[in-house]
Order: sequence, then C-alpha cells, then structure tokens
Amino acid sequence: MSDQPWTIESIRDALGNPALAQRILGEINRAPAHQLLAVFAKWERIAKDTLAA
Repeated sequence: MSDQPWTIESIRDALGNPALAQRILGEINRAPAHQLLAVFAKWERIAKDTLAA
C-alpha cells in the first residue's frame, strides 16, 4: 500500500477475497467500542501480509 493510512475500505480491498471482506466488516460491526482498535489492527496485519505474499 502507498503512504496512505489504512482504512476499513482499503483493508477490505487488499484482502481480495469476498468472504474475508465480509468477515472483516462483520467483526468491525460487532466489536464493542473498546475492542475496535484491536480488531482493526488484526485485519490491518492480515491485509499487509496478503499484499506481501
């Protein structure tokens, strides 16, 4: 990814798999407020790993 900060949309797009895209959206939507950052960080790592592969 470029120097732009990661967003939910950019993570979803980087995953490249519709099932994973649905999964991130579901996890983000169901996460309690105090867990949002952890869920986002988890999916950011997954997106980075996917792009690096």
